[in-house]
Amino acid sequence: MRGWVAFNISAIPPNAWLITAKLHLRVWHKTTADAEHNTGDTTGRIYGVYRLLQDWGEYNISWAYQPNFTDVHHSESPVPPGQGAWNRTEPALWMEWDTTDIVNDWRSGIPNYGVVVKDLNENSPIVYSTQFFTHDNVPNQSYFPRLIVTYTSPQAVESLVVLLVAETIIILGVWWTRVKRSHKPTAK
Repeated sequence: MRGWVAFNISAIPPNAWLITAKLHLRVWHKTTADAEHNTGDTTGRIYGVYRLLQDWGEYNISWAYQPNFTDVHHSESPVPPGQGAWNRTEPALWMEWDTTDIVNDWRSGIPNYGVVVKDLNENSPIVYSTQFFTHDNVPNQSYFPRLIVTYTSPQAVESLVVLLVAETIIILGVWWTRVKRSHKPTAK
């Protein structure tokens, strides 16, 4: 089972300092263990996220036609225990990948064609799949795939440095004042 997803990152200011970028996908369903039919995998599967090298369209992907991808800066995540679900009685089950290096690649000028999510053990004799919610046929936007990007601006860092320097000067001033008071000569 493979899935392709793309995000527009143009809202990230060009001079921003990227701290983290994490891809979150909500699990819809996982194959359950059934020894009789050789399905499921109780050993725990790992899914990887890989940067795509070619453009693609939502309705023109098939097993025979898939955009190429690269292993450079890929990220891996184990499938968590539990089962995803449509209903609200089951807890939300998410998978997360650190895609900071991939987003930095795109920001450096490498074309952003999105990523492919795939099982690292696709050729296993045990039939298994983890399925994720997409942007369509879901109850609401809380089920959508998410790319959560944390960044700061150089101006914010400069302001923080100024505040830290000012705080250090104040602390040193208080300390020096106390040192001078504690070493005052006593009158005899």
